[in-house]
Amino acid sequence: MDNRQNKERRFWDRFATYYDSFIDKVFRKTYKTILENIDSDLNISHNVLEIGTGTGIIPFSIYSKVSSIIATDISPEMVRIANQKLKRLKIKNIDFQIQDSYNLTFPDKSFDIVIASNLLHLLYEPEKPINELKRVMKDNGIFIAPTLCVGENIKSKIIATIIGSLSGFKVVNKWSYKDFKSMLTNNGFFIYKSLRIEDKLLTAYIVMKKQQSTVPNTQ
Repeated sequence: MDNRQNKERRFWDRFATYYDSFIDKVFRKTYKTILENIDSDLNISHNVLEIGTGTGIIPFSIYSKVSSIIATDISPEMVRIANQKLKRLKIKNIDFQIQDSYNLTFPDKSFDIVIASNLLHLLYEPEKPINELKRVMKDNGIFIAPTLCVGENIKSKIIATIIGSLSGFKVVNKWSYKDFKSMLTNNGFFIYKSLRIEDKLLTAYIVMKKQQSTVPNTQ
């Protein structure tokens, strides 16, 4: 296991016990809006992958609206807590797995929906997980990426710094809303839905598909 994996795993293992209360206290409005919007892109036939699931907030909200969910996290402790909830709730179509988003083990074109909620801003090399997500998405698959955009203004940067100092929760990529959308399109996505979620910090709710390359007709 490389140094990045060790650092990420150690931090999120320590944070796992407090994760649900942190989300509820700091991002309750944000997650309520995220969950309301995700519903409109789901179908009972869809198989879903979520990376960076934490303790499973999104899978436990959407499981009845899709066929199956594989929800992954790099933190064994996050997955342990999620599985405790799963056992208590007796839900059959969610599978929690320990996986690294930089190197997913799934075959190409496996999933109808891929979700990365409030993850990409935490990653030092977001292009690597993005390439993995594109690989495991079906050609007509949907990528949903709600992401904090703390680079929108000075106030957001200050709030993010304060939250980070209190929780250890470090925002690596301080994108503005516009910059985040540009990053996604530069990495091969076509954005067809975007929403600004205004809360303590701005979250960009972005829904997209893979850009389809076209082969010129030479005949």
